[in-house]
Amino acid sequence: MEIGNRAARTLLYEEVVKDLYQLIDEEHLKPGDKLPPERELMEQLDVSRNVLREAFRVLESRGVIVSHQGKGRFLRTQSQLSESTESLSKNLERCSMMEAYEVRQVLEVKGVELIIRNAAEKDIDELERAYKALERRFRETGKTEGEFKLHKLYAAKTGSIFMTQTLEIVLDAIFDMMYGKFSDVLEAVSGEEELESHRQIIRAIRRRDEKEAGKLMYEHLQASIDNLK
Repeated sequence: MEIGNRAARTLLYEEVVKDLYQLIDEEHLKPGDKLPPERELMEQLDVSRNVLREAFRVLESRGVIVSHQGKGRFLRTQSQLSESTESLSKNLERCSMMEAYEVRQVLEVKGVELIIRNAAEKDIDELERAYKALERRFRETGKTEGEFKLHKLYAAKTGSIFMTQTLEIVLDAIFDMMYGKFSDVLEAVSGEEELESHRQIIRAIRRRDEKEAGKLMYEHLQASIDNLK
């Protein structure tokens, strides 16, 4: 494996993340395999221990590797997905993305129920303004950029600090993966369909219809889960 020519403007640990992906894909590693020791990787990649550990932290946050104290770092095991010709690193990350989305789906369905119970009308007005701003951007650019911000606003309006913080963690992890190897998942979902889905969700929240709002949020996220399979 040839490593080198790192871009000066890119943070070093980000380049090391790419190098580790390359190692995973080219060194015939399998799910569950142990990665080489830190010292060996430091020499191979010509980086410090701190930089290497920051790169490991990124891969752990993406669910590609797991760390076992006293034993080392291992590739995650692979859950059952449809047959894929993708690289091993992307397939492992896809498994993690699926798991994150399944957790997100449970949390956000419960989240809209909490919004209906706890949010004041002014909070729902704020959700509607955020939706309309998203719609305007889509009409101007053809993209639904900012959709994750709307989901974070849903979380903020639950009235539960714990739910808000938990959803922030899950959404940030998904966002990190989405805008890396899984931008294709974003592109596979129709912008028009996304907007219509949010419009209906907010309408159901406005009516204080917990069952319908939960069903709509479940279906909204299921579209992305289906695209990951």
